[in-house]
Amino acid sequence: MASEISAYPKEGVELRLIERFVSLRRKRVLEVGCGDGRLTFQYAPIASSVLAIDPDRLSIDEAAAEQHRRRIANIDFQVGSIERLAARGAPFDVALFSWSL
Repeated sequence: MASEISAYPKEGVELRLIERFVSLRRKRVLEVGCGDGRLTFQYAPIASSVLAIDPDRLSIDEAAAEQHRRRIANIDFQVGSIERLAARGAPFDVALFSWSL
């Protein structure tokens, strides 16, 4: 039986590691380089709000479709990069960069 090989850790591992350092519960989260939302969907249920950005439109479209399918309302997926984020934008409690460099 073949198993799928992935460069990413199993679901939940990153979230547990992040929460060893900072709680995401009821926090306003900025996620830079969110890709298809793989990590975003793991922590969004406990966050207050999420702005998840990525420069790849196809990844954002995929994430937005999955968000709609899951009916999660507190995520705002946007095509963009940290360099273009407004200096006086919304305040965030936590910024995440996971697998984005």
